[in-house]
Amino acid sequence: MTTFVPPTEPASHQGGRWWRAAVGRALVLLILPVSSWGLSISSPTLSDPHQLSEGNVEISTDLASLTAFPEQLSYDVSWGIMAVGQSTLGVREVVRFNGVPAYHVVSEAKSNAFCDTFYKVRDLNESWMDARTITSLGYSKKLREGHFFRDEWVLYDKPASRFLSKKTDRDGTFTWSAGTIPVQVQDILSSLYYVRSHQLEPGTEVVVDVNTKRTWPLVIRVLRRETVKTAAGTFHCLVVEPALREEGIFIQKGRKLQIWLTDDARKVPVLMRVEVFFGHVTASLAKML
Repeated sequence: MTTFVPPTEPASHQGGRWWRAAVGRALVLLILPVSSWGLSISSPTLSDPHQLSEGNVEISTDLASLTAFPEQLSYDVSWGIMAVGQSTLGVREVVRFNGVPAYHVVSEAKSNAFCDTFYKVRDLNESWMDARTITSLGYSKKLREGHFFRDEWVLYDKPASRFLSKKTDRDGTFTWSAGTIPVQVQDILSSLYYVRSHQLEPGTEVVVDVNTKRTWPLVIRVLRRETVKTAAGTFHCLVVEPALREEGIFIQKGRKLQIWLTDDARKVPVLMRVEVFFGHVTASLAKML
């Protein structure tokens, strides 16, 4: 197995951060072997997971059926009774991700002009799911929430049972992480689609192995059936509650997250509500495109 020393930071970022450069020079990460991947996944060969995304792939019987494909959902986001922005969630294409057919999932959140004056939000989360197994191949998040900043991605090589991750700070400094994963793993975004592929009944649980640079069990409890009304219509739903231990699609300020999924084969998330220190933030389905 080849090892390497990650590159040091550019000179423009080293002033006053000599200790980060020292740690960077000392840190040795494992290069993920090629295995089923088209490109060897390592810091010398890769700076962004989008490098691995090539052209679109035609849907065929070789691919696992995803009831959410194609799908584009638009939400109105509110804090209590106050409208604060919009968000979207969708999977509209199958791409070839480093040689593997993959569903490309994109989630975006944007605060409105009023909210921008005191808490500006510009979030982009992406996931690439193996279209044969509905498990994650990689995940990227770019979060801008008030003064909070996060640029991070992680790639999974399932045959080698390893991951590689890069985190970039606001000033351009970066750190690498690597480690092992189970054979089947999800990221925090792909896990939603994995759960939607299951039969759900109140009183049951679904447990998913999620990796956010460490692997932990995400437990989704199915609480009850409930009818909800949104701008997109009235829906009979199953209410589920993921027990989040790490950062989710939004930063980890929430105390409890609940999701209303339509009680049918598609299990469309029509309402999402997270409790925060002052009230709750709600994403309510506005349109299905």
